[in-house]
Amino acid sequence: MARLYTCKGDLGYTDSADGKRVPKDDVMIEIIGTLDEFSSMLGVAKTHTENEALILDIENLQNITVSVMTELSGFGMRITKETVKNVEDMIDKYGVGFSGFTLPGATKASAFLDTSRCIIRRAERIACKAYRKKQISEPVMCWLNRVSDLVYAMGRYAAK
Repeated sequence: MARLYTCKGDLGYTDSADGKRVPKDDVMIEIIGTLDEFSSMLGVAKTHTENEALILDIENLQNITVSVMTELSGFGMRITKETVKNVEDMIDKYGVGFSGFTLPGATKASAFLDTSRCIIRRAERIACKAYRKKQISEPVMCWLNRVSDLVYAMGRYAAK
């Protein structure tokens, strides 16, 4: 069995997909880490609902998040305009419009979805820096923006 630890990151650097050593606070590493946090929080939300449709949508979103992380890691474009359109369709399915800021905590699931929304919005803010340097594709930026709306809609749905 291979060891889980390599000791290569002890001094604040990690390997990128192309084999280069990059600082762990590099903007791309920061975005990927924030997306990992987002997916993990979605997993927590998923464990606090029994609604099968919501569970499936959360899992779908987690899988797409992995694809985004894979693209940002340098393994080719995976997110397209069609991916963004699919998120828009999911938002519309929940039939929730913006009704103002809400207080998190109506249910456990909605509270964790609201926390997920905050995390994805942070990822989007970080990604803006990389987008201006042309390190991130336009579809990924659109996806990040739409996903915060999707998670808002999911949170309102879970609060009912």
